[in-house]
Amino acid sequence: GSLASIVDLIIIMRWNVAIGIPDLVLFLLGNAVFENCVMTLQAIPFSAIFAKMAPPGMESAVFAYTVGIANFCFMVSSLLGSGLIHWSGMVTVGDTCDFKALPTLIVIFRMMVPMLVGIPAIFLVPNVLQTEYLIDWEEEGWSQANSDVVQSSEHGNEEDGLKEDSRLEPHLL
Repeated sequence: GSLASIVDLIIIMRWNVAIGIPDLVLFLLGNAVFENCVMTLQAIPFSAIFAKMAPPGMESAVFAYTVGIANFCFMVSSLLGSGLIHWSGMVTVGDTCDFKALPTLIVIFRMMVPMLVGIPAIFLVPNVLQTEYLIDWEEEGWSQANSDVVQSSEHGNEEDGLKEDSRLEPHLL
């Protein structure tokens, strides 16, 4: 992600034209294409980690929650980016466009900030094998709490209107 921004910086500064490389070639190597591929490849291990951390039977809920948080963060980052462009004094509409601050913004916010956040975040990834469980749900009492709910519904808790539904898995009750 951060390294692809170097290519965008080269295009903006027009260094590629000085050495005879067309914009189209560098555009395909820059953020416009490369970032989408990196984001997709990053989503795969994160989904696996979240599935390992999810309570049994709740994987889809955890995935939906994670996607919702990611969409919210994308919206907030877009708003912050618009604010930074306005704060920097860049003019992006009309006949008097001024992009002098764009290289500085790219270096700071597309290259340095992701590295300052991403490199320390590596230490948040658990150091376990993929085949190991991250959380022992039985030790955490997840199974016991669910079995109590199942037992109370099996005994016909009619006053609460709870009946056992044979279509539901016990861990979902």
